[in-house]
Amino acid sequence: MRRPALPVSLRVPLLAGLAVFVFAVATSRLMLWGMGQITDREISRLGRVYLDGLAAAVLPSVLRDDGPGLEAALNRALGFQQGIRERQIIVGTPAGEHYASAGVGPESEWPAPFLRGVPGETLEFSEDGGAVWAQRPLEEDGRHIAYIAAQLDVGGLARRRQRFRGGMVLFSLALAVVGGGLSAVAARWTMRPVLTVTDALDRAGRGRISPIPNAELPAAGTEARRLALAFNTVVAHVKERDRLERQLAGRERTATLGRLAATVAHEVRNPLAGIVTSVEIIRRFGDDRPEREEAVEVIARGLEQIERVVSSTLAFHRDHGLQRPLSQADLEDLRVLVAPQAEARGVALNWMADLPRPFPVDAAPLRQAVLNLLLNAVAASPAGSRAGLRAGLDEQECLFVEVEDAGPGLPDAARRRLTGEDGPAGAEEATPGLGLEIVETIARRLGARLAVERGGEARGTRITLVVPPNPSDPLCTDPEDLSA
Repeated sequence: MRRPALPVSLRVPLLAGLAVFVFAVATSRLMLWGMGQITDREISRLGRVYLDGLAAAVLPSVLRDDGPGLEAALNRALGFQQGIRERQIIVGTPAGEHYASAGVGPESEWPAPFLRGVPGETLEFSEDGGAVWAQRPLEEDGRHIAYIAAQLDVGGLARRRQRFRGGMVLFSLALAVVGGGLSAVAARWTMRPVLTVTDALDRAGRGRISPIPNAELPAAGTEARRLALAFNTVVAHVKERDRLERQLAGRERTATLGRLAATVAHEVRNPLAGIVTSVEIIRRFGDDRPEREEAVEVIARGLEQIERVVSSTLAFHRDHGLQRPLSQADLEDLRVLVAPQAEARGVALNWMADLPRPFPVDAAPLRQAVLNLLLNAVAASPAGSRAGLRAGLDEQECLFVEVEDAGPGLPDAARRRLTGEDGPAGAEEATPGLGLEIVETIARRLGARLAVERGGEARGTRITLVVPPNPSDPLCTDPEDLSA
């Protein structure tokens, strides 16, 4: 399982602190290496100076081949030097053999370099760094006449060097930790204005859009300040757009109610006329049983028809407070509401709605959008023609609703408004009408897609609405493919 990544508000300060920490540690290591090189060169120089002075003291005895005098000179040299502690001084032949020595005597584990076949001038440190062999050849008139080597005790210098190294390591680590921490704090402080805008965008993404308070705005004259002010401007525009959409929805609802009121009045007036006539028959021929029973039957049928219209209207416009899924009954209510309008205009309705189970979408706004499409379709279709609805679930379990009319066709401006297409450059778009405005707004809110095409037999318009079970679901069929 992949672990979630750290947010930028933590990643950037941590990376800045880590970079400073690594740089400080690397710098301290480089300084220690450089100081070690300087110390080694100083020891080498000290060894050469010591051997130069010693060579002048022993050279006469070597030239005379005076062994006892050579050893006496070596013993005198052991106590003569100040600031240098010798362990052993050895003089050897050009062939690398022992000739004379003074001090603790030869050490089998670490003899002089020339005794191990190492010629010429050299400087060798012991494994623990506490001692060093300094060696050089003795020459006279260009002839190599002997080797002289001195084992010097540099343990005190090595210990001081080790203590200094340990102190530098601790100091460097402390400096790296402090520097890294300060860098992380500085990076966090520098990012704070950007994080303020980021948090506001995150809240907006979760549906809680609100401007950045003035007290939290970054300092004036900074890029972050301009970014925050731009965000607040966008928030103001979004809120204004939402207010206008709510106002538009209210106007559309009022317009729809007005159209429905006329339809309901027409639907109620027909059975009501029959009821009034039947009451008059009962008043005049109440003693005639067949006439009375027939009149009562007409009254009952008329009241049932009125009850169906009123129930469908109430069910369609009742606000339940909570969202509920769309059902087959909702589609049948649409048919009851549109049928009187179609009958009054002489338009036949083709109705193919099959919703086997409730669909998880807010039923109220979707019914309002479909009702607008149906009323527009009936209004656009001439007398004697047909308008219709086809609804159901596609292969991806998405809801599709097709509304078709036999009118002259949808204007280009209205088609572009529904489908979101751009109009011609520089052209002013005509208002497509409140009905289509509210359809486009509801479709966008539900995550639905709209398609507009010519109807059957190259007449009229077919508008297809595809609604996903989840507004973020990208797997629904393209609306244009449903009619292919």
